[in-house]
Amino acid sequence: MTLTQSQLVQVNFLVVVYSTNPSLTTTLKSLATLDFQSAGIIPKFSIWDNSEQGFGEASIPTLPGQITYHHSGKNEHLSKVYNTLISNSAGSDYFIVLDDDSSITNDYISSLDLFFRSRVPVAVPQILFNHSLISPGTIKGVRGRALNLQSLTTGPVPSKNIVAMMSGTVISKEALSRGLKFDERLSFYGVDTRFFIDYANCYNEIFILKTSIPHSSALREGGQAYAKKVQRFRNLILSRPLVFDYVKYHKFKISLYVLFFSLNTCLKERNIRYLSLMLLALHVLSPRKSYAR
Repeated sequence: MTLTQSQLVQVNFLVVVYSTNPSLTTTLKSLATLDFQSAGIIPKFSIWDNSEQGFGEASIPTLPGQITYHHSGKNEHLSKVYNTLISNSAGSDYFIVLDDDSSITNDYISSLDLFFRSRVPVAVPQILFNHSLISPGTIKGVRGRALNLQSLTTGPVPSKNIVAMMSGTVISKEALSRGLKFDERLSFYGVDTRFFIDYANCYNEIFILKTSIPHSSALREGGQAYAKKVQRFRNLILSRPLVFDYVKYHKFKISLYVLFFSLNTCLKERNIRYLSLMLLALHVLSPRKSYAR
């Protein structure tokens, strides 16, 4: 059956690339192979090149839809990138946020139909790292908790305390028209968590797609040099006062979390140097206003 123009859904794929030539990224290579027509989707592709030099528009591989290339010459906050791409993309029914190393399949694309028909404003896929579920998860206070893949409920579920990684997230224009946006105080870590916290304050349900995406995880991968990994942990911790500023006594609770996290990381990594993260508890308790960097 051929769908009429009015039955087709206009979806804008927002892809942020950084240090890799766009033509070599897993995400854009996978998007180039998909059957959007069978899924009733009219795709558009908004590519943000977040590298300083820029790879140029000619570096974008052939994609089955309209392509818009953006490059500012500096590494912008992801929150600002997402807000800018969305504001420049009038006419799309949905926006799908992707980083540059997500492998998108026809199974993911076909799973969107149930979500579109549900009228729930936002959907998230199941994201796996080494076959374990790392997104979506839940939050309690200022801490995140994992969900069990085997007991995960798909379809519409209560949005309260549900958070997820941003890659593969689908956002309706209806939610955005009600003022939902990304918090530009945050640069990288915490952007996704705060988005879902703000979303749950507006909508009672979120849709979990019945499909999974394999994904890397810089915070979970082994074999990384101490200097690189501890810096990632620092950035993650320092984003929390902004992410959880709505929680009563959030700075005190985050500082306690930092102490526990430091000790646990020392044991897990078998490296006493991670105790240096304890000093961030004092930083969190300080009267500083910005923790985004």
